[in-house]
Amino acid sequence: MIQTFKHSVLTWLGILGGALTLLSNLQDILDLAKWADWLIQKWTELVTPIVSGLIELFGVRVSVDATSMIAMALFVSFIAVGARIENEFKGVAREAWSVRWNKVFNRRVLVATALYLLLGALITLPAFVPQVAQLYGRFPYTFLGVCYVLYCGSIVIGLRGWPVWASLVVAVSMVGFSFVFGYSAHQTAPPNVSETASTAIAALCAIACGFIVVGMAPPLVFTKRVIFMVVGVVSVVGLSELSRWGISATPR
Repeated sequence: MIQTFKHSVLTWLGILGGALTLLSNLQDILDLAKWADWLIQKWTELVTPIVSGLIELFGVRVSVDATSMIAMALFVSFIAVGARIENEFKGVAREAWSVRWNKVFNRRVLVATALYLLLGALITLPAFVPQVAQLYGRFPYTFLGVCYVLYCGSIVIGLRGWPVWASLVVAVSMVGFSFVFGYSAHQTAPPNVSETASTAIAALCAIACGFIVVGMAPPLVFTKRVIFMVVGVVSVVGLSELSRWGISATPR
């Protein structure tokens, strides 16, 4: 059991870190119980300065939204690397998924990266072209639909070769995560770069995370761990709701 735990440490760090990072972004729109608020606050006080400090090593401070996205990319990378370590020690039960450079450097990943960059361009274009901003304002749902199609398309294409259900689960999960990031509210210091630059830096970190997932993560192991993370978020919210209503989750 100790050996199993040792091989899973990085994976569970990624799962717990990702779940608590997501919850920290939802803290201001969810009326959580005091214990959940306390847990998230302590996590935020620990992680946000660490992630911000790592970014500041390069002489930049990004926006709070970008900091959350970078933290999430870091934890998802932990899950990917941890899933690879777990898989290597499963013996005959391990998933047959080798690590090769051609899984990252190929046309499929190039197309997926191009779609993601196109998505980034569409998001930032209104800041530079007023006419485009007006057009987006007239057709907001069309704009969101196109963005989500590009986002999901980049993930599914990038993960081609994975089981379809696994790539779809990952795509839907990442769409949900991107929605959550819109509620970031924890800033340690004002950014010293523009919102556009912050978004670009976060996007580069997301692309690097994608390369790590595509190149290293065994599909089934990684997808199950992502599901665990989502279930963890839902479980904390559910237990918090029980606590707020004075309902105990254990028999008295």
